[in-house]
Amino acid sequence: MKRVVATVLIITAVIIVSTVVAVTYKPQTHKPPTYQQKREAVITGMMAAIDQEILEGDYKCCIDPPCTMCFLGHWLWDDGICRCDDMIAKGELDKVCPQCVRGIEEGQCKSTQKENCEI
Repeated sequence: MKRVVATVLIITAVIIVSTVVAVTYKPQTHKPPTYQQKREAVITGMMAAIDQEILEGDYKCCIDPPCTMCFLGHWLWDDGICRCDDMIAKGELDKVCPQCVRGIEEGQCKSTQKENCEI
């Protein structure tokens, strides 16, 4: 008799727990990221990588925020580096990326040799 009562109590408990879980369960609805969220994630990641390269001394951009053209390899430099600031200091303005040229024209150059910042 005790086994029957124990079995009935266990079955009852399982039924109650199953019912509670079934009633309160809400499936996760995962929305894929929007274009804007994807874009922001890419830009944030790229800027973090550029910041790391700056800390390591491999990204010597003359403007702030730093250019992205050099990092993406769309200019003279490879491997995600920027040497525009060095080129400005040497007076080699033909080796400065277009983003930095625009920054220079807009007065954003932070080169240590300010007299070379005029194009």
